[in-house]
Amino acid sequence: MAEIKWEKSLTKKDLEAAKEFLTLLFEPKEVQKAVAKLKKHKDDVIEFKAKDVLRASDTQLLPETNKDVRSEFVKMVKGKPLVPVSLVRLDRQLFIADGYHRTCAAYYLDKDSQVHCVLIGIGDTT
Repeated sequence: MAEIKWEKSLTKKDLEAAKEFLTLLFEPKEVQKAVAKLKKHKDDVIEFKAKDVLRASDTQLLPETNKDVRSEFVKMVKGKPLVPVSLVRLDRQLFIADGYHRTCAAYYLDKDSQVHCVLIGIGDTT
């Protein structure tokens, strides 16, 4: 099994991708708050198993034949460092704001693969 290499923090490009995704889910004020917190904590990386990230976010595993999942899987096997996954928790719901394809690819490498994540909470209960 190949070991996944990870970057040490989120990138500007990935923060923008997270913002675009969150805009589909949240009100503008919540998006602004989430992106500001992701920026502030972009270096606060923690690890979770790929299977747990998918389960906790109630996200479906994409098929391994998905073009973007395969692309991330190839990067993993070649030893290219990946950007951590951006996770946002709002009122006990977890959202993969950026890194869905990386998480799925890590699962296919090994469902117990450690996925590097930046997890922030927004809302009343966080």
